[in-house]
Amino acid sequence: TLHVARNFTGSNITYAYPANVKLSDTITMAAKKRTRRATASLSMAALLIGLCCFSSSSSPLAPMVDAADPKRFLGTNNHKFWSLRGGSLLDTATKINFDDNLGSLSLYGVGVRKKGPIKVYSVGMYSDESAKSSIASLPKNKSALTTLRKSLKSSKTTSFLLKMNFKVGAEKMADAIAESVDPRTSDKGAVESLKKLIMDGVSAKGAATPGTILQFDCLSDGSVKVSVDGKAVGSASGLSEPFCDVFLDDDGVSPAFRESVVENCCGVASSSSSATPTATHSSSSHNPIHIIGSLFYHKLKLPKLPYKYNALQPIISEKTLRAHHLKHNAKYIETVNQIVSEGGASLKHLSMEQIVKSKALKESNPVLYNNAAQCWNHLFFFRCMTGSGGGGEPKGLLAKIIRRDFGSFDNLRKEMESSSIKAFGSGWTWLGYDKKEKRLVVSTMTGAGNPLIEGIIPILVIDMWEHAYYLDYQDNRKEYINGFFDRLVNWKYAQQNLKHAMGKGIVPETVHHVSHHGLPLVAALFSANLAKKTAVHMLFQQS
Repeated sequence: TLHVARNFTGSNITYAYPANVKLSDTITMAAKKRTRRATASLSMAALLIGLCCFSSSSSPLAPMVDAADPKRFLGTNNHKFWSLRGGSLLDTATKINFDDNLGSLSLYGVGVRKKGPIKVYSVGMYSDESAKSSIASLPKNKSALTTLRKSLKSSKTTSFLLKMNFKVGAEKMADAIAESVDPRTSDKGAVESLKKLIMDGVSAKGAATPGTILQFDCLSDGSVKVSVDGKAVGSASGLSEPFCDVFLDDDGVSPAFRESVVENCCGVASSSSSATPTATHSSSSHNPIHIIGSLFYHKLKLPKLPYKYNALQPIISEKTLRAHHLKHNAKYIETVNQIVSEGGASLKHLSMEQIVKSKALKESNPVLYNNAAQCWNHLFFFRCMTGSGGGGEPKGLLAKIIRRDFGSFDNLRKEMESSSIKAFGSGWTWLGYDKKEKRLVVSTMTGAGNPLIEGIIPILVIDMWEHAYYLDYQDNRKEYINGFFDRLVNWKYAQQNLKHAMGKGIVPETVHHVSHHGLPLVAALFSANLAKKTAVHMLFQQS
């Protein structure tokens, strides 16, 4: 994630992360200090050894990963390019998120645009459902993109969002896009017009800095409408098809984007992949907001808890937690597997995210919806608690936003407590982030209710089903809720969910694995120190 040096202070160089990646500090190195190539080789080797050790299924340090692990793609291994979140796709190369809808348009795929080692921007494509359906039954290979390009000609609007990950000057940004479009059209005047529009739009803010969003709407009349950070700049005629080809033809500027489109849009109507072999363990995630983005080609398995069964005592007893996890949660997963296996191809193409968000499916197939939502809800709930250091008041960004939206943490707690106690029957009390209103909201939803169906991103949840607390508290909901807030709530996890929802960047996966699962001593010593220093020097020498 480190990029080229861009801040100089005397004899020191500060290597800065992109603006959308928030770290506690930056790395400063003396400019003249060198590192031998032998050190680099040794450091990288140690890092690889460490990664192998905690990803290997035979290692005692390997994290136990379940079929409900949100970043594990059950049917594919395309998670190296993108992963599904709550109502969105994440470009994992840049950690930039794309909502799954842009007005009435649907997201087709995302990918990174690289220039050498630099990840310049992430691109996401949106268009109508008719073009997507034209390739839904096609095999997952590049030939499907040819069909898609033809289908897009009849679409009213196809939009490309370019979200900047690296600072680029206005002129360079305009030149780069114009140079990609130019070989695909004979209308050089239109290319110059497009170039000027980009330069004018970006110049208004000085440069295309990390976080800047360039939007290109390819319209049915052949023109391309240019907007920068939501502000319309103008239109260039006759470039709609060439602009689409920049990303979709065989020489497209982002191979990762093309693969993402194929994986996300093709093969979903095919019945040839109806088998459901046992899921394999491959990677780990710490954040259920990365919702299960998998196809149901494999059966779900009961996820392992992030703590021992007795870790939440005395607030939640071992007996209650075992029953909750091994009986109730397991039953939901068993039911989902059974329904999907009997439902044929029409259900096997659905991702968990699609099920939980679908109001139509909730009405047409409530049994599948309720059980799938309960699988998601339980995975999220168990990670909202911690056996050590939990409870109390939140800190940092989350505390600041709570004070802004509720006045104080006490007000939020009282609202969640009141909503939970007054709720009729079983359900869930959610703290979520409304992306439209840009604020936190509290809601209690009955049954298997999940705020994703209303476009609200979950931040924290309290399980108000009786099996979560009745053995310990009978009908004393208030005492259960007080114990949750006083001793159990995992505010660090909730804050990270908020950062995801607000687009504030995420903690790197490596940091998560080191802090949660540990690395072998040798790998930790080398990768945490020598590899970091070596990487900084290599970047300095390269720049």
